[in-house]
Amino acid sequence: MATDTNTSTSYHHGNLRQELMELAEKHLVTGGIGELSLRALAREIGVSQTAPYRHFKDKNALLAALATEGFRRFFALCEASENEPRADLSLLMFGLSYVQFAKLHTEMFHLMFGPVLQPRNDYPELFAAGREAIYKVRAGVERGFKTNVIRQLDDVASMAHTVWAAVHGVARLMLDHGDTYGYHRDLDLQAEKSLRMMIAGLCTDPSDISKLPTTPSPAAE
Repeated sequence: MATDTNTSTSYHHGNLRQELMELAEKHLVTGGIGELSLRALAREIGVSQTAPYRHFKDKNALLAALATEGFRRFFALCEASENEPRADLSLLMFGLSYVQFAKLHTEMFHLMFGPVLQPRNDYPELFAAGREAIYKVRAGVERGFKTNVIRQLDDVASMAHTVWAAVHGVARLMLDHGDTYGYHRDLDLQAEKSLRMMIAGLCTDPSDISKLPTTPSPAAE
């Protein structure tokens, strides 16, 4: 009878899938994922230990759903860059959003781009979200080609991956080596300088985008 009671409780616990994700994210932020388990989450929520398996086949499936949600939040942060008509500014804004997301949501960022959820093909929704991220960069590069703002140094895909690599490198340096990377200890300012220099190298006319700020732009704060 105890099992029936627990099972009944799980069905009257609201949106269990969402509660599991929210609690998992809390643990991700406060203590990492090493000790995380579906059964432990179930005990903490107060449902049967088998209830989470109706929504996730294992812990990694839960983490993949969480990482996919992270991409959705990141895409919302990138909306302004997609609406910017100038391709060079659009790429800069994308880069600033990327770095800002990494700084504000570091544990989620590591989950989204780290080695835990490999191979990505095992998690179709997460794989699709990652592809959408690079397609946003590709769209900016392609727009730059069409408007003659970005030099066609290579094909769209190669240049988009180069931009992504540079942006990701800035984010990781900020997170992992902030004590040496920061320009006079101002990480936001150094990140913007780095991104502007990188994008300027791709522009047909770098005169505007290459103007280095003395304080971070509002998009970087």
